[in-house]
Amino acid sequence: MRGSLATAGAILVLGAAVAAGVRWTAAGGPVPIAAPAGASTVLPEGEYTMVVDNRTSEVFTDLRNDRGVPEVETYAMPPATTWDEVRSGVAGQLDGWKQVGDCADSGERRTQCSWWEPTRWWPRLVRIVFLRPADPGGANSYVWPDNTFLVIGSARGASR
Repeated sequence: MRGSLATAGAILVLGAAVAAGVRWTAAGGPVPIAAPAGASTVLPEGEYTMVVDNRTSEVFTDLRNDRGVPEVETYAMPPATTWDEVRSGVAGQLDGWKQVGDCADSGERRTQCSWWEPTRWWPRLVRIVFLRPADPGGANSYVWPDNTFLVIGSARGASR
């Protein structure tokens, strides 16, 4: 009798461990986010590369965690693209997700927003960073006078 109870207990523990392991490896991969209309992965030539590369690296570093490597893409956007178009386009793909903080347009060169999936086990996180040119005639207007960029990052298990 004792042997069968010990065996049953071992089977239950093993089953729970297998279920946890499957959940750990399968839970919430990075959610694919379609780029907004007009977005291009082919970036134009220009002196913006260090700034855009740094922002892309920041998103990658912020979203990287013990659950895996995030998916991060950088896009060149049409110059007339607005923050509201980008934000609403991404938010529209994240039905039921919660926005993190205030995502209002600050009017600055860099504006960002994040959303997290309200799940109990290892929620996913999506972050966007919108980079626009400096004001004409401003101190940095020569760096990229007519280019707008968007960085989209997605990760599983990332903290907000």
